[in-house]
Amino acid sequence: MNQSASIRRLTEIALLVSIAVVLDFLAGLYAPFPYGGSISPAMLPIVLVSYRHGLKSGLLSGLAFGVLQSFVAVGIGQFWFLSILQVALDYGFAFIVLGFAGLVKAPLEHRGRFLLGIGLAAFLRYLMHGLSGVVFWGAYAPDGMNVWFYSFIAYNLPYMAASAALCLVIGWLIYPSAAIRKFE
Repeated sequence: MNQSASIRRLTEIALLVSIAVVLDFLAGLYAPFPYGGSISPAMLPIVLVSYRHGLKSGLLSGLAFGVLQSFVAVGIGQFWFLSILQVALDYGFAFIVLGFAGLVKAPLEHRGRFLLGIGLAAFLRYLMHGLSGVVFWGAYAPDGMNVWFYSFIAYNLPYMAASAALCLVIGWLIYPSAAIRKFE
C-alpha cells in the first residue's frame, strides 16, 4: 500500500471512529438508564471499518472507540468505575468485539451478510455488557431479582436490542450506497 492510500485509510478510520463517538454522545444525552447504556447507532461506523479494512482494523477501531467513549463519559460525569476489569469489559471488550463483524465473508457484496455482521457485532457487545452486569453490577439488581435476569434481560436487553435494531435499519438503508463500497 502506498503512502497516499495509507493516509486515506487512516483518515477514513479516524473519521468513522469520530462519528461513532459523536453518535454515542448524542444518544447518551437522552439515556434513561441509570448506570450507562443508550439507544444508539454508534456501533455501525465501527462495523463499517471492519467491513472496509478488515478484522484487525475493526478490532483496533472498537478499542479506540471504547477508550474515547470512556474519556467522554468522564468529562460529562457519566463514567462508572467499579474495578479495572469492569472498565475493561464495559469500555474495552464490549467495543472491541464490534470488529468481529469483519469475520463475515463478503459483507459489501451481499446485503444479508452485511446485516449478519451488524447482528453478530451487536450480539457480542450485548454478551460483554451482560457479563459485566452479572459480575460487577449484580448488587444493583432489585431485591429478589436473579442477577442473570437483571443483567441480561431487565437492564441490557432493552437498549441493546433497540440499538441493534436501529443499526440494522440504518444498515439496510445505506447498503446500496456507493459510500460504503471498498475503494482501492
